[in-house]
Amino acid sequence: MTGREWLLMAACALSFYAVGQVWLVQLSSYPLWTYVGEREFHAYHRAWWRSIWGVILAPSALLFLGSALMAWQRAPGVPAWAAWFGLALQVALLLGTAIWWGPLMARLEAPDGGLLPERYRLLMASHWLRVAIVTAYALLVLWMLARSAWRA
Repeated sequence: MTGREWLLMAACALSFYAVGQVWLVQLSSYPLWTYVGEREFHAYHRAWWRSIWGVILAPSALLFLGSALMAWQRAPGVPAWAAWFGLALQVALLLGTAIWWGPLMARLEAPDGGLLPERYRLLMASHWLRVAIVTAYALLVLWMLARSAWRA
């Protein structure tokens, strides 16, 4: 097996890890925030933020780097458009996080430390786009892996 094929397999594994975490966050973690007391939310939110660096942000950074490498180092049988589309999805995810979701999450707290309901609802509604991007990327990479594995 070549390095390009290993890269594709690693990207596939990381992308499905990302799918699991983004769906868990959307369907379980974020909905639980409304049950955190007003006085406790600030401490909870800070602890949550520190806790995601290793389990969410580090694998996401690796996946972004992997998708960039795959645009230039495609596995056999993977069309160029697929690798570049995958990179475009990752760039959209990165920009969306940097410009929208990250700043929105940073502004979820009221001056007294509680959760701001209107911003929370905005996060919950708009985060579905992030879920869709992460899921679409994983399905694309799975398709690329299958195409590479069963090439003629």
